[in-house]
Amino acid sequence: MFLVGAITPLLEGNATELKIRTFKDNRDFIPVLTEKGLEIVAKKPGAGGRNKAPQVTITNPEDGSTVSGVVTITVTVNDKEDDPDPIPDIYIDGILVATSNSYEWDTTAYSDGSHTIEARATDSGGKTGSDSITVTVNNGGGGGGGSNGNGGDGIVRKWALCIGISDYEGTDIDLNYCDDDARDWANFLNSQGYNVVLLLDREATASNIEAKINELLANEDADDYVVFTYSGHGVKYRKYGSCMISTDKVYITHGWLEAKFDAADSSHIYFAFDACQIGDFRGVVKEGRVGAFASNRDYSYDGTADMKNGVFTYYQMEGWNFYISFEDDAAYAVQKMEEWASSYAGVNVDPFYVDSYSGDMLP
Repeated sequence: MFLVGAITPLLEGNATELKIRTFKDNRDFIPVLTEKGLEIVAKKPGAGGRNKAPQVTITNPEDGSTVSGVVTITVTVNDKEDDPDPIPDIYIDGILVATSNSYEWDTTAYSDGSHTIEARATDSGGKTGSDSITVTVNNGGGGGGGSNGNGGDGIVRKWALCIGISDYEGTDIDLNYCDDDARDWANFLNSQGYNVVLLLDREATASNIEAKINELLANEDADDYVVFTYSGHGVKYRKYGSCMISTDKVYITHGWLEAKFDAADSSHIYFAFDACQIGDFRGVVKEGRVGAFASNRDYSYDGTADMKNGVFTYYQMEGWNFYISFEDDAAYAVQKMEEWASSYAGVNVDPFYVDSYSGDMLP
């Protein structure tokens, strides 16, 4: 049994009863999305039999080669257990570009220099195989910047991805206000001129979350402002540490998100997490970034009916009535959540924020 849900205080007369929302995962295999790809973790020792990971080979271009113009990337997959063989995902510089055995890569949209091509395939037993190569793009002058070019275009654009999951696969672990959290963040950010993408409830599968993060990173450049918010279940799981939980119950690790945002160019990125046991995601907050977290090792809470938000998000929204920077708003939410918890006997919270941005980060 893993505690991954919010803890909701319910008042009965003068007594305070804590109703802990728990997630009992009865699956023999747990899908965990890591920086190395999707891993299927057996809950029981020995589960999984003798299934071997598929053999994945990038057959074109050659590792270490120099390429230009349009290049056909080809991938072969061989798996002893599956017929037909699984279809690979193809990544360029960590960004998913195709799910196919081949891809026509227009290198002119990328900067001259070194680029990494990776292919991954997962079989029906949950084993993942991969292959990666490094090539040098040389189109004689640099290309059009493409995904995650390290320069800006001199124009400040604003991009945001807001994820809120109240409706999970099944009914036993549904939450109340996570989708409202995402909508409220979207409304606020829209008012500040952001181009906002919303992923709500059953839309927020692991594959859709990855796809929208890839789009966000493909759009932003060094001049731009970026915001990422998540409200939903969270858990500390085994060696993986803090994980977000997608609507289809994939455990998305903090290491996976850190690896994704390592490719970001913007030096103005804000993260907000309203979930349980989410503290390890502080690793995404590198230079030029700020992060606000509803919990470290403890739990996040659904607010009361008059709040209609998670408690942490409720105070973040309230904070914008008084403050104009992400740092001050986060500090306000931390203080107010702690004060809120102190009014309930036995309720412990550990919200925090991390500031690695020089000066005040304004929306």
